[in-house]
Amino acid sequence: MNQQAQLPEHVDVLVVGGGQAGLGMGYRLREAGVPFVIVDDRARTGDVWRARWRSLVLFTPRRFAALPGLPLPPTTAYYPTRAQLADYLERYADEFALPIVRETRVTAITRDDDDFVADTSRGRVRARAVVIASGPFQYPRIPRVGAGLDVSVAQLHSSAYDCADDLPHGSVAVVGGGNSAAQLAVELADSDPARRVTMVAPQQPWFIPERLLGVTVYWPLRLLGILNSPAESRISRYIHSRGDGILGTEAKRAVRAGRLALRTSRVVDARARSLVLADGSTLEVDAVLWCTGFRTHYPFVQVEGALTEHGGPVHEGGISPVAGLYWLGLPWQRRLDSSILHGIAADSADLLGPLRQHLARGAAARSATRAAESGASATMEP
Repeated sequence: MNQQAQLPEHVDVLVVGGGQAGLGMGYRLREAGVPFVIVDDRARTGDVWRARWRSLVLFTPRRFAALPGLPLPPTTAYYPTRAQLADYLERYADEFALPIVRETRVTAITRDDDDFVADTSRGRVRARAVVIASGPFQYPRIPRVGAGLDVSVAQLHSSAYDCADDLPHGSVAVVGGGNSAAQLAVELADSDPARRVTMVAPQQPWFIPERLLGVTVYWPLRLLGILNSPAESRISRYIHSRGDGILGTEAKRAVRAGRLALRTSRVVDARARSLVLADGSTLEVDAVLWCTGFRTHYPFVQVEGALTEHGGPVHEGGISPVAGLYWLGLPWQRRLDSSILHGIAADSADLLGPLRQHLARGAAARSATRAAESGASATMEP
């Protein structure tokens, strides 16, 4: 395991978050010789994946799930499991000797002249630049209508789900239209033939075949330039407008076979033991698994101009209007693939140049200030 780093009093770059985005940024900074430290609130690198549900596998193939500088080992499953990816991240930190201060929570980041001041659970650190790489998936989003359900109805967010035994038998609604909802709906339906599982998607799910002409769909997407197309390109805007694509057709086959029910409508209310849908229908439930994503929330970033009124990051391609503040690991940050591990290599490389320029400007300004102060002091001598 990578040795625990010490929290310095001063550092050039503070990276907040020790998941894949933070590690990828650390690799770039190490490669460039820029002094930095990564702070992570987890006890062990990769724990963010170890905490996911037991059967989780990535929907991206091994080749497209690696960080810059180190491929996943060939013994990794074609679609890596949560444990395999967690161990890979830990190995990655070891391989490049990334300085990580673990079990350290950042409570506030403020501005002091040209520097940033970060208050953490281990003390305070000043940094000339900050990269927020903690990701957008920190605060589960559970619709308020869930409060209308009877207390006898079990409710769980996907972030707290471990296995099918977490939910009672009977009628289970899996609310959501993304990959997590599809994977977990199939798992729950297959876990017990007597369990009646309904996937409630806000719009018709978009199922993407895993393979085209015998190869993973990611290869033609890569070769055609779609996978890493700019976020503002026509193809990216079209895909974004379609909503989350579900890789694989297992859920679709389960619906056709009658093992899984599908309702295409939004949940707008809940009464007693029923969900009320926007189409006017209701769905009686014994349990609800909310696969409704996460809300963007960065309460520790207390820098004017850094966040929108709703708490989301203000940025252009990860570059904040606040000089020296950067973001990494956001969906659609720069490219279509910014939200998967594959995109971290390019996005981190793109941030490195502006970040180094900021540090160079700061160094030049400090040198000029020292020279001016030295000259003023010399003229005052008798």
